[in-house]
Order: sequence, then C-alpha cells, then structure tokens
Amino acid sequence: MCPQDANAESLTFDSNTKKTVYLIRHAESEENRRIAAFSRSFQSLRRFTLPKSSDILSSTELLNVPAQVDSNVSEIGANQISHMGEKLRKEKFVESSGINLVVHSPLLRARQTSEGMLGCMTGSSSDDEEIKASTVSRVIQTDLLLEKTPAEWTPMYYNGFIKRIRNFEAWLGEQPEETIALVGHSQFFKAMLGVEFKFDNCEVWKVDFEETTTIPGTLSDDASKDNQSTGNEPPSQSCKDTTSSLPSCWSNLEKLHACEVKSSPKTL
Repeated sequence: MCPQDANAESLTFDSNTKKTVYLIRHAESEENRRIAAFSRSFQSLRRFTLPKSSDILSSTELLNVPAQVDSNVSEIGANQISHMGEKLRKEKFVESSGINLVVHSPLLRARQTSEGMLGCMTGSSSDDEEIKASTVSRVIQTDLLLEKTPAEWTPMYYNGFIKRIRNFEAWLGEQPEETIALVGHSQFFKAMLGVEFKFDNCEVWKVDFEETTTIPGTLSDDASKDNQSTGNEPPSQSCKDTTSSLPSCWSNLEKLHACEVKSSPKTL
C-alpha cells in the first residue's frame, strides 16, 4: 500500500469544530545522537581537553548530510519507543483518548515512533500493509509534517517553512476527525505553536485546535522583506492571540507524558 499524502485528501471542512490534538515528537534518531556527540566534542575543545574518540567518530558522521535528513532511530531511540509504547498500551492511551486519526511525517524516525507508540503506520512504498490500531479510522502520512529542510533553516527561505505550517493547519482544519495524533518533529511543532522550547524525544503533549478564520498561506510582503533585510526569523504566529503565548488557533497546551529513557546528553 502506498503512503497516503495529505495533499490528496478532499474532505468536508467544519471551521467551527474544535479538535483535540496529541503531539508526539519522534524518538532519538541517529542524527540526534551525532549532534549530541558533536556538542560534547566542541565543549571539550573549548576546555582544551581531548574529546572522546567515540564522540569524534560520531561527529564526523554528520558530514554525510543525506544520512541525517532521514535517519533511523538510535539504540537509545529504540529503547524510548519500547518504553513509551508499553506505557501507553498499559493505559490504553489510543482508545481512552478517542484518537481516530493518526498523522505522521514520512521520515523513518517518525514512522518508527508512530508504529511503536501508537500502533499506527502507513504502508511503505514497497506496498507493505498499513498498521492501524483497532479504534483508529485513518492513518495518514504527509510531507507537510516534515522537519525543516536544510534550505528552510536559512532566513531567506524561512517564509516557505511558515507557509508549509500554515498549509498544514488549514489541512488539519478540513479533516472530519475531532481527536487527532500527530507524530513529527521538534522544530516543526516549536514553530507551529510559537513556543520557545523544543519537545523532548517521545514526549506526548495535548493541545486544542480551532481555526475559525482563513489561515494565511504566506507572510505579508513587508514582513518578508524585513526578514530578508535583517536576517531575523519572522514570527511564527500569523494568527497571534494577544491574551496567549500560542497562536489563536491553538490553546491549552499541556504535557501528558515525558519519556524516562533520556536522550544522549549534549553537555559533558
């Protein structure tokens, strides 16, 4: 079965329906592990001490850029998925939360996390069968949920990243399901919610979503020009509520579960 793409969906849109959304960041990936090793190595050099040889070796693996973009979960990441999957199964999280739509990023680390923690994953390009929890109606994979691409990290292209987030929010509002789980990436969730922190690996958060107005697809021309001239990232809250730190379409952000299996430390 080929993975489904959110762009191909065409469903009835009820703009006044509030949705409950569960956000799950993927487990630690090999990329996360290598970046942590690089951070530790850099700190050692700043202190005029030799880094561990294992950290140096892991750091050099970052030179293979394509391997970072779509990396598998690390050994620690696999343990995180196992731990959190068992925890959520014991409390019947998917069933008791009423989740009827699971949406995940197409990257391996998100697919592996969705399967291990929620028992849901779309079929692969090799026509593997879809994996779906018994109470879930649909499982969808979409490129809209991808982590920042290398180009989107640059100020010149950041506007495109925000446009992709706005497009995802518009698509989310069109879905008929009212309780949805998203398995994705820390930078995406951070920018989408307009928060100053990143979710830790395998954390589970709950947030309300209600889009009652048209979500802008791009920043204004003036904001785009300002961003290109100053090199600063534009604000991610295009629908900012003056009474909340979240964009107006998001509310009541709450952390439900933290993973007890800690990710690779970035500090010595």
